[in-house]
Formats: sequence, structure tokens, C-alpha cells
Amino acid sequence: MDSGKDVYTKDNPRVMHLGLIFAALFVFLVGALGYRQLYMHDYYMKRSDRQSLRRVIKAAARGDILDRNSTILVTNKPRYSAVIYFNDINDEIRKKASQIRAERRAALARGEKLPDPLPPSAGLARAYVLKKYTDMVNGILGTNYQYSVKDFERHAWARRLLPYPLLKDLTDKEHAILAEKLPPDSPVQIYTSSSRYYPYAETGAHVLGYVTSNFDNVDPAGIPGEDLRTYSYASERGKSGVEASFDEHLSGTNGAKIWLVDHMGYQYESIVDIPSRKGKNLTLSLDIVLQETLESAFGERKGAGVLLDVKTGEVLAMASRPGYDLNSLTPFITHAVSDEITARGAWLNRATQGLYPPGSTFKIVTAIAAMREGAIIPETVITCDGALKIGYRMYPCNNRWGHGNLDLVGALAKSCNVYFYQAGLDTKITAIHDTAQMLGLNSDTGIELGENSWRRTIVPDPEYKRARRAYEGGWSMGDTANTSIGQGYLLQTPIQIACMTASVAARRTRTRASILHDPKRKTDMDYHGAKPLPISDKNYAKLVEGMIAAVERGTCKRAAIEYAQVAAKSGTAQVNVRGKKLALAWMVAFAPADKPEVAIAVVVEGEEPGDAAGGRTAGPIVHEALKKYFERRPAQ
Repeated sequence: MDSGKDVYTKDNPRVMHLGLIFAALFVFLVGALGYRQLYMHDYYMKRSDRQSLRRVIKAAARGDILDRNSTILVTNKPRYSAVIYFNDINDEIRKKASQIRAERRAALARGEKLPDPLPPSAGLARAYVLKKYTDMVNGILGTNYQYSVKDFERHAWARRLLPYPLLKDLTDKEHAILAEKLPPDSPVQIYTSSSRYYPYAETGAHVLGYVTSNFDNVDPAGIPGEDLRTYSYASERGKSGVEASFDEHLSGTNGAKIWLVDHMGYQYESIVDIPSRKGKNLTLSLDIVLQETLESAFGERKGAGVLLDVKTGEVLAMASRPGYDLNSLTPFITHAVSDEITARGAWLNRATQGLYPPGSTFKIVTAIAAMREGAIIPETVITCDGALKIGYRMYPCNNRWGHGNLDLVGALAKSCNVYFYQAGLDTKITAIHDTAQMLGLNSDTGIELGENSWRRTIVPDPEYKRARRAYEGGWSMGDTANTSIGQGYLLQTPIQIACMTASVAARRTRTRASILHDPKRKTDMDYHGAKPLPISDKNYAKLVEGMIAAVERGTCKRAAIEYAQVAAKSGTAQVNVRGKKLALAWMVAFAPADKPEVAIAVVVEGEEPGDAAGGRTAGPIVHEALKKYFERRPAQ
């Protein structure tokens, strides 16, 4: 038997190998599918959401601002617009675009030549639909509002989930007409938003401040869907004054909707709706009646005034003139409005940003410094002949013929420069500087407004001149004399001078100002960061007597009121403005003189030589403010 015969079998090792390979591939595919379906499930769901979901954030309304008597100073008002949603007109745009393309094909078939370049049919369709509905609204209202295809295209590209405003800021009449006459099935709808409203228009403009409105102001924090494509309505943010300083308090919590959209990005179902929450209200220390009175008393004059509660330091009124109508700045500021306010110099809050030499109101500081140093006592008599020679120069008095022999009371009543030149020279500049610093000049008053120039204020001394004015030589006796009467290098803001006046009235070294009303405020020395005013009872009494005398028979007669005895000090500072020597008319006062409740500082800017003087110009403003305060004060 031949042992070399071939043996055949059905088993093929190569087939088995192929089977193993296919089995391995099958297991791999099942594993990969499982990995993607199970392990990668969240990842693909998020990608799906990003394709099909959109987030729309709607800003919250801001809180109201009220005065100390709960009168509304700032609130929100409805703002009506005629709008159109893109998903409502999408089919119409597609049909119109299809019609345009058909007309072009027909034109080509007839051998007609089409424009080159050929405008996109979709763009022409959108322009047609925009014109159609704008014309419809104009027809209803009898108006001639214009439309912008460019704006429409930009909105369609960047904010298609948001309504496009055909007509913004409808009047109440236009809103009523459209609400009645728009067809029920019209894609044009009335959209209601809100914007800031200032019932008192210009009154308190610099204190209250204004807001800006734009899409960059929206805060999406705390709203789900941070990984989704997001659209937002414009939001308001405080730009100046209280609106800016307390922006976080006044801003509410934004709301949002998450929409399911189609492949074109048009909304068709809301799946999440988070309502917005209005911001918190804020109560200011202002009394709107006193604010109106103080501003009105300025008439057309430029300047500033601050009326303080002596005990608490709360600001009862703060005027800066000229002002502007806050309602002209909302919901946005036009170039024309901005340019007009700039031309009048009205943006500046002169009460907290205006830098002025305080003039003879500073003689209060010089008097305190001189008595502290023992340079004078109230009975010290100095003879005024109309000028004082210091070195080779004559330093004039405010009365060219002189005041004769004066003690402290008479010098304050007549505002005698010569008396305070001599008192200042005997006291020395270091003591005057330190007393001014003690009374809070050159320091932050604590007022909660961002527009505050206290860091730029100056109470000079030899070190200041070495550091900043070395080119003018060393400190001289003339510099001390000028400082003693509130001139020279001195620069302060009206609110600092008002706080200094309140401090003298309360016999403390500092007054902490506040724009907020707090009936439970604990206003002791610690609160104000103060110490008792370091002069004797006798010296203090004579200081106040001199200020009373200024009202009864001196330079402050126009500040007198029938309701209370007023202690006051006037001042006229000289400044050079564009080559003109102009005056700053000052007056500070507190009342009642024996038990002070309110303190005030007023400065009026002269605009022509000789048109302003302390008692004559600022006195009537102080009179009106104090008169109104005591008329409104509850019976004691």
C-alpha cells in the first residue's frame, strides 16, 4: 500500500484565521459603538445641544431710587417698539427669494442680460419684506419712518433670535394706534421693554447719574447654558453718580430662555424659561424739595452747593450747575446731546469735582489755628489801614480804606483781610496747614460717589512748594498771608468745605458725608472719625459770635432768615480764567447758631469781571436753602 497518498480534509486553517479576524473586528465595532453610545453619550448630547439649542438672556429691570421721604427720583418706564421676529417672516423671505430666482431664469431664457454683479436673491427678498412691513406700519400711523436694509441684514446675521425693531420708541399715541389697528395675524408685534426714567428731569442730575444701554452690559452669571450660543437684549449699567456707585445693588438678576431652533437657526419651541428679578431699591439722603430749591436759587449762574445734616453728615441737597436733563441720556446718548452738554461744561459735578480756592471762608480755619497756637485771643485787636506791608509788597484788604481797630468778632463780621494776614503770620503756616488737615481738608469726605476730586485738593505748606512749585522759589511770608485768607495755592471741593463747616458747627474735627439715608445711623465721634474740636468754650463761642455778627451786621446779611439765627462766613476768591480776573463767590453757614442742625457751602463762578461777590451773590442762595429747610422741618 502506497503510504504517499494525499489526505483531504474540510478544515482550512486560513478560514479559521479570517474568522478570528472578523470576530475581533466585530467585537471592536461593538465596543466602539458602546463607547460612543454610553461613555461618550454626554459629549455628543452637548454637541447636539449646541447645534439645536440657543440661549437668549433678558436683562432685569433696575431698582428704583428714592429720596429720604420715599419720593421716587429714578424708576423705569415702558418703552414700546414695533418689532418683527425672523421666524415669522422666514417662509415669506424664502418664497420671495424663490420667486426672484425664477424671474431671473425666465429673463435668461428670453435672452435678457442680468446685472453684474448679481445681487443675492436672499438679500433682495429680505429687503422687500422689510420695506413691505415698514410701509404697512407707516400707513397705519400716517408717518414716514425710514428703514435700513444694512441694519436688518446685520441683525439677521448676529441676533436673529431677537425681535428686529422696525420702529423704536413709539409714542403713547403711536402705541395705542398700533395696538388697535395691527392685523391679528400680522408678524409685526408691539414689544415692550423698559428704560430708565427720571421724573424730575434735570434736578439732582449729577448726584443721581445716568446709565448706558448696550449688549456688552449683560451678565450671564448663574444662567444655565453657558456653552450654548447666546443672544442677549441690551442691558443698562450705571455710568455716573449713584447709578454707577450702587450699580450692583440696583441691578437685578437677569432672566433667560433656551430655545429649540431649526437648521436655519430660527426658534420654534421654548424649553427653559427663567424670569428676571428686578434690582433692589435705594433710598438716598436727598430731600427732593430742598434739592429743587437749592438748584433753582442758582438761576442761570454756574457753581455748586451742598446742604448737610450736621449730626449725621447726610447730604440733604447737592447742586451742580449747569445741569442736564437725565431723560435726554436714555436709552442712549446721541452725539448732539453729548456735544451740547460738553459745550456748556455741564458734565462736571462741581460739588465733588470742582477745585476752587475757598477764599475768606478759610478764615474760620485760620482763626481756629491762631487761637490754638495762642497767636491771638478773641479780644486781640489788630488795626486795619486798608493794606498790610509784607516784605516789599502791600497786601490789600477787602476794604481799601481799612476797617480800623478790630477784634476777632469784628474781623469775622467784616471779613477783614489785614486782621487774618497778621494772625496767619503770627500763627505760622505749619499750624494753619495742620488745622486744615485736622478739619478734613485734603481728605476723602466719605461721599459714595465715584466722581470725587479730593485727591487733587491742596492745603499748601513749604514742603508742597518745594515739591510742586520749586521754580517759584522757597516759601515766603506772602504765601502764608495768602493762605490765611483762602487764596494762594489752596484748592478744595465744595463738599469738603461743607464738611468743614458742619464739623465746626458740631464742634468736632471731621464730618463723614453720606448720600444714603439711614434712620438708624449711629453718628458719634467714632462714626465720623472725629475728635472734639480742640478749642476752649470761650474761644468757640467767640468764633460763632463773629459768624453771627457777619449775618446781622456784616458781609452775610443776605443769608438771614426769620426762622432761626444763622452763623455764616462769606468769601470772594480771585481766579484767572482765559486771561480774565474773575471772582468766586463763596458762603458757608450753619443754623440754628446755638444748636446747629444743618450746614451749607455755596460757591458761584463769576463769568465777567465784577459780576460776583461772596455775600451779594452766594448769600441769597444760602438764604433760600435754609429758609426752605426750616419751613419743612417738623415742629421742635
